Amino acid sequence: MDWLKDFKKSKRINWKLYKYAKNQKSAPSAGIDLSKSKLLLISSAGAYLPAKDMPFDASNLLGDYSIRTFPLSTNYSELEYAHNHYDTTAVKEDAQVLLPLSHLQTLVQNKLIGKLSEKVISIMGYQPRVSRIVAKTIPAILEIVTNEQVDAVLLVPA
Repeated sequence: MDWLKDFKKSKRINWKLYKYAKNQKSAPSAGIDLSKSKLLLISSAGAYLPAKDMPFDASNLLGDYSIRTFPLSTNYSELEYAHNHYDTTAVKEDAQVLLPLSHLQTLVQNKLIGKLSEKVISIMGYQPRVSRIVAKTIPAILEIVTNEQVDAVLLVPA
């Protein structure tokens, strides 16, 4: 029995049944010069702006596959975190651990990165259904990547 069928029957996840995705090789591509590139930050911290967004469904045992965006200029004090699969204490004390916006802006000032996207993408990193990631999360991210005309993304996992 696979993990999802077992979950539907038992209402709990048996991780011994879960088959993790295994990448056999990376996709071949030419490298890019980050000093001439536009970079977009994606964090799986579960960050959201409570003034405009609903929190992620952190208690859902099957995960939340939606995304939230906020402006690069957002003050950390405006953000909240909805995630039950990591201790949010550290990110609440110093958001740079999962949202290194100041560090990235320093890299831009030092000309190591060309520029940053004006949007930041946040997801809740707990997403056990790979098919839902492929069908829902990735297309939503790709739409923003295309619209923002970014050359690279940095994924900071929680």
